[in-house]
Amino acid sequence: MAPPCRVFPASQLEAEVQSDNGKRRKGGPINLSACELFSMVQYECQIDRPEIANSPVRCWPVQRWFRRCQDNRGSFMVETTLWEGTKKAKKDGGVTQLATRNEATF
Repeated sequence: MAPPCRVFPASQLEAEVQSDNGKRRKGGPINLSACELFSMVQYECQIDRPEIANSPVRCWPVQRWFRRCQDNRGSFMVETTLWEGTKKAKKDGGVTQLATRNEATF
């Protein structure tokens, strides 16, 4: 079983990424915006009528965003999907679908 993930608001991601297992990262502060950006598409699917054997399955793409950052111990990946959305909402002055969610995992 994977270890439990801490849950916190996306607005705290920049502060949370500054520590590694509760200890301050070596090599200075991490600028999350400067880390390399990656994306991945996953699909969320639902069976229209699960009680029927040949019921159609409908799927929708779910875009996820990650940043690869570097400290003195090497590189590490951080999922930034919600954080990227809140950044865009602040920049545009509007609300995006990603910005309406309030939790992130690290």
